[in-house]
Amino acid sequence: MSNEASETGAKMPPTPQGAPCWIEIPSVEPKKLKEFYAALFPAWNFRSAAEEDPVVHYTFAQPSGLSGGIIKLPEGCTRSEHPMGVGFTVYYFVESVDEIEKKISELGGKKVLDKTAERTHGWFANYVDPEGNRFGVFEVNQADSGAM
Repeated sequence: MSNEASETGAKMPPTPQGAPCWIEIPSVEPKKLKEFYAALFPAWNFRSAAEEDPVVHYTFAQPSGLSGGIIKLPEGCTRSEHPMGVGFTVYYFVESVDEIEKKISELGGKKVLDKTAERTHGWFANYVDPEGNRFGVFEVNQADSGAM
């Protein structure tokens, strides 16, 4: 995925081994779930897709080159039930865990792990989107001189 041609047709430079290159979010209704993430994270850029396309592709404003997709689950595939959602947890930087939590709730997501201090660097919390996919948010402690 890291060496695919970009939308302009130019070949993307190779990504270092081990660097994230794709974030996949499983979904029963990808286009509906797109609305949740588009409203929650305005820096995600969604590409138009044909109605029958099972992938709603998106890229991030930063870091350049990292992208992902909301992937339609195969027919008959069911989601397993986990109190904290399914799969890996990807963390997204936010200005305020408290403020983003309000927005997540308004958009139909729910909290599965309370706001927690990460030493002196900041705070994180975990949520699930309306289809049960777990994700995390991280707020940097601006007063910490060793912050990320």
